Amino acid sequence: MSVGRAVRKSVIRSAVLAVLLAGGTLSGCGFQPLYAKRTTESTVYNQGFPLVDVAPINDRLGQILHNELLDRINPRGVARSPLYRLEVSAAERRSDIVILRDSTATFAKFIVEAKWRLVDRETNEVLTRGNNQRTSSFSISSSEYAILQAEKDARQRAATELAEDIRLRLALYFQRMAG
Repeated sequence: MSVGRAVRKSVIRSAVLAVLLAGGTLSGCGFQPLYAKRTTESTVYNQGFPLVDVAPINDRLGQILHNELLDRINPRGVARSPLYRLEVSAAERRSDIVILRDSTATFAKFIVEAKWRLVDRETNEVLTRGNNQRTSSFSISSSEYAILQAEKDARQRAATELAEDIRLRLALYFQRMAG
């Protein structure tokens, strides 16, 4: 066996040992990935989300965000006996960011902000709240239809990302509450 091969084997063994030690250290400190498979059926994720009712949100952006939240929080349908109500308000704005010398814009960004809170339906107590913001950009062309479609797509991307952010924050909240 050559010296190079022996060195490579030694490096590989050291790397494997380091990974095993790191895994043992993380499990000892209580680290648990949010999406890890649990051994029990009563996961916080499955207990909390079906109990959340997503309140309607005004305007077209609100409809898109509401539908994205429903798809992520309760994909099997509307909560039957909700204990919580998710209230969300959303606002959007567009700003041109690349402006040519002739004062025409060629690039724009679409900013969507959402303020949300999880409310106990029985007591109306706010359990957790948050603010999230997402930015999507799009190119501006000479076609009005292309601009409208690009802006629509940017709005959809931003709403999808916001819904995912809110879902993750709620999952963390339910995980903390379970202990």
